[in-house]
Amino acid sequence: MRNGYCGIVATVLVVMNFERMRSMQDFCRNCPAGTYCVKNKSQTCSRCPSNSFSSTSGQKACDICRSCEGVFRTKKACSPTSDAECECISGFHCLGTGCRMCEEDCKQGQELAEEGCKDCSFGTFNDQKNGICRPWTDCSLDGKSVLVNGTKERDVVCGPTSADFSPGTPSITMPAPVTQLGSYFVAVRSIGEPFTKQVQTAQEEDSCSCRFPEEEEGDCGL
Repeated sequence: MRNGYCGIVATVLVVMNFERMRSMQDFCRNCPAGTYCVKNKSQTCSRCPSNSFSSTSGQKACDICRSCEGVFRTKKACSPTSDAECECISGFHCLGTGCRMCEEDCKQGQELAEEGCKDCSFGTFNDQKNGICRPWTDCSLDGKSVLVNGTKERDVVCGPTSADFSPGTPSITMPAPVTQLGSYFVAVRSIGEPFTKQVQTAQEEDSCSCRFPEEEEGDCGL
């Protein structure tokens, strides 16, 4: 009889505790975001303390706000209803959802891959930070040739082909002063040559001229 009575009492206590917990759960659902349900007889909703938040209703405790420090800086401050948002400082970029990790930016000549920064493969380049590797320009598509080879950081430099520099293609124009100077020397040379010949002829005639009386004139060679 006594054992039966104790069993009934235990059952009643379990039921009452269950009802109390269910009642408390029902009440906690009414606590909005930014508050938490206080586990006491008063069953009240209290605001989250400083540096904590609750993003959904019915929470029994508030979550601690994230701290942005080190390679992180605050992008959005923590509020009673939302956590703080962090971003990486200059020279680093975020990895993972919610920027939970920071990795150093890739340099020129590299690109970001799953395993991190890797060098551009041969035939590609990247002249920016955090960019992607792009193929070198194909100069032949525009009928040009490669003047400067490409690198991991720089594209190739295209220019005219060797056929564009054939001897008959360019025309060279002499400056006017050079042309006039050349004409002057030609003119002097053409004038000077007859004058010299005339002087030599006159000298030869003088050397062979003998002045004797008419009856004595003879061969100059005597």
